[in-house]
Amino acid sequence: MTKQRDRRHPGEVTTCNHRIDCNFHFHFLHQAVKDSNPSGTSSLPKPTLKTVASKQPRETAGSSAFRAFDYQVNVSMALVLDLFSQGKEFVALFDHHDDLVVFVGEAEDSELSFYQVKSSSELTWTPKRLARRSPQGELPKSIVGKAYYNVAQFGPEIRRASILSNRPLSATLATATKSDLHDGELSVADLCSADQDTLIKSLEADFPTGFDKTDTTLLTFQRVPFDLESYRSTVLGRIVTMLEELDPDFVAVSSPFYTALLSAAGECTGNKTKSATVEELRRRVALDREAISRLIVRVQSRSKNLVEWWPAVNDELAAAGVRAMQIQRIKIRCMSYVDARRAGDRTAAKLNKAIGDAISKTAVSGMDSVLEAAVALKGHGLVEPASELYDLQSAMIVELMEAMT
Repeated sequence: MTKQRDRRHPGEVTTCNHRIDCNFHFHFLHQAVKDSNPSGTSSLPKPTLKTVASKQPRETAGSSAFRAFDYQVNVSMALVLDLFSQGKEFVALFDHHDDLVVFVGEAEDSELSFYQVKSSSELTWTPKRLARRSPQGELPKSIVGKAYYNVAQFGPEIRRASILSNRPLSATLATATKSDLHDGELSVADLCSADQDTLIKSLEADFPTGFDKTDTTLLTFQRVPFDLESYRSTVLGRIVTMLEELDPDFVAVSSPFYTALLSAAGECTGNKTKSATVEELRRRVALDREAISRLIVRVQSRSKNLVEWWPAVNDELAAAGVRAMQIQRIKIRCMSYVDARRAGDRTAAKLNKAIGDAISKTAVSGMDSVLEAAVALKGHGLVEPASELYDLQSAMIVELMEAMT
């Protein structure tokens, strides 16, 4: 006999996320569910990526509130990074069917989890609050009902339909006698009968012909450690830790990697079109382990910025006998040149081209000293710029370090 998986304690995906209250508008076609699955969810086969690609995602209004949406994406990114750090194969779909949908594993052994991210300024969540139903709108109307929607769509062979939040759940466990605050992942089936009844009544109202009580093991809640004011810094901290474990030298690209990952995740969101193929689905809304690896390589191979390469210049200047205050003035002039160049300043643009031409005519790749390389560049007729904010030396240092790194 095949050993049945215990869904009550799903531990293989440790979430690092927060849930945002984006006031999602859920598009539930009750009659369609009834007609396609009159006997509930038990007759649905185990879902695959092809199943997810073939279904029309429900509409949401999450992206209308940028702060909430940004929180949602950052929490989703943190969960994906956890999976990457754990060495697991995965495919993560952003803002498609739910805030985050994750296949963990490969082929037939993969497990599907849905995550709904709910942020809250209130102190706690309670079963009554999760079961509260809006007087308007289409079914499902409760938060727990919106989580169960995915079970109704994809069947009981999913791993979990989870609500993630920055606030804990205040509830009574089936094994306890009084209510307590809970941070870890709990399923509805883990709660006492009174708390279960509160949630089940709401679910029965949201799904009058399609709710199966045995699915309560799939509906979970978990508090995630992301504060509403500092979630970006928390995610960046996790990136620093992850990259440092891969290679200590990678820490320097933590911020560029965060920016690249945020951009990649953002490109995956907001697309509610049904995909014709799995390949199309992965291309439009998904990130996987290979995509994260490519991002790391991409940011690592780019030209390093001033913050990254300045320590090497600082050490060389100090070794050459330049005093601390003068070193600081050189750094400020370097930063001023970078800012002027980025802003399209004409003088900086001309200097950038002139130094670039000089570098192409000089064998700087074989030099170990940026100061010696700068002396070599001067031999190509470079002149001091008409600027009070930066000088030729600072501009040459910037261009040389960017070219060498």
